[in-house]
Amino acid sequence: MDYWEKANHSWSTDSLRYINTSTQKQRELFYYIQEIGYFKASKPYFTERENLPSYLIKYTLSGCGELRYKGKSYQLKAGDVFFIDCLDYQYYRTVSQESWEMDWIHLYGANVAAFYDEFLKNGSPVFHTNPASSRQNPIHLVLQDLLMLQPEPNAKTAFQSSVLIHQLLNELLLQKYHLDFSDSEIPLYILQIRDQLEEDFRQGITLESLEEKYHINKYQIVKEFSKYMGLPPIEYQISKRISYSKDLLRYSRLSIKEISLAIGIENTAYFSRLFKKKVGISPSDYRQTENGR
Repeated sequence: MDYWEKANHSWSTDSLRYINTSTQKQRELFYYIQEIGYFKASKPYFTERENLPSYLIKYTLSGCGELRYKGKSYQLKAGDVFFIDCLDYQYYRTVSQESWEMDWIHLYGANVAAFYDEFLKNGSPVFHTNPASSRQNPIHLVLQDLLMLQPEPNAKTAFQSSVLIHQLLNELLLQKYHLDFSDSEIPLYILQIRDQLEEDFRQGITLESLEEKYHINKYQIVKEFSKYMGLPPIEYQISKRISYSKDLLRYSRLSIKEISLAIGIENTAYFSRLFKKKVGISPSDYRQTENGR
């Protein structure tokens, strides 16, 4: 289907908008800006469109807006962020009597789709940050840094913009999934489980044994360990085993069976299947490939 758009551009005179045209090199190498801006948009400001090959991130600083996307309506207030694929139908507008103040960026790049899919895994294109600190939020600060690069571009601007966009995409995921924690916030028992899995990865560790040792429900263990370590405890142990097996495949002459036993897996066929699932090739192929480097 063809791209179409309807809009009312009721934004203030101090609003900013930059439209960029990327080079072939930039499209191949970088995350890049298609358009970027800062708006104070009054009623009846709106945009309605579909089939635009672009991703849009919009961060609300003050006022209120509404987003209609994929059959749902979202109310947007200070500190709220949305991240959408503009190929899909979207409609957003100012709903407050005061201006809807926002940072926004249309962007693209080879890996933006993967970030978008990860962002949308909980089903919502919107998430809420702390409205009291909306102007100190790293999302706003990165968008401001990107805006500051636009008036006087030079040969390195595309490189700098790509780095900042990558930082922005990471910040969206960190904040949406509450991964912006400090090391001191990680519960002690999670650190203890991690250390146990690091040291005893060859041993047969189960969720039940962790539950018994730490006196914490196994489902809570899985939830909190996944939050702070990025994956469930048993997957963490498997990852450790596979990493150690790679080291043995590259730097030892142990057989596949001996390596399987060395990482705590008695069934060699199971080890080979697990290795291929995690790495993409069999242990023997991995050994040949790495030794041929």
